Amino acid sequence: MFHVTIEHPGISDEPYVCDSPAQLRTLVWGVARAQGKPITDKDDQDREMIIEVGHLWSRAVIERVGLLDVHDLRVKVEPVEDEFAYACEGHEGEDSVLLGGPTHCDGTCRPRRRFDHKALVDLSCALDDADVEAAGGCGRCSLEADQMCADCGRCNCHTHATCERPVGK
Repeated sequence: MFHVTIEHPGISDEPYVCDSPAQLRTLVWGVARAQGKPITDKDDQDREMIIEVGHLWSRAVIERVGLLDVHDLRVKVEPVEDEFAYACEGHEGEDSVLLGGPTHCDGTCRPRRRFDHKALVDLSCALDDADVEAAGGCGRCSLEADQMCADCGRCNCHTHATCERPVGK
């Protein structure tokens, strides 16, 4: 089992878990798709990426960390020492034990997040929001920089009670 993090300067790091090279390959393909640059059969991109993902998996096993840049995002893969303890969230760490929680999974925890269709959509939206914010807009309310309030320059996340609205012609 591997802890996988998707890194990008404009979004918070997204952690996932992968059990096999096939799951890691799905994640890497999804990372490319989320950026609007899918990996295709054209020019053997898919074959090359299969090889790269295999190397990524191997680097994580041998060097304890593997890194792969997929366009503007970085995929970081690290092996998990105790797969049983890491399989779900909510019971690990001494704070949990000190607070009366179980030392091992008792079935009340939630499984760690895997990269699926929902994660792909979430990543695509986060990247879109980051692009809007990098251009001076607001990702939270999806306003481009030129769509901000004409009076104060702020977005819809703020109240505009004191702003003067332009008079329509």
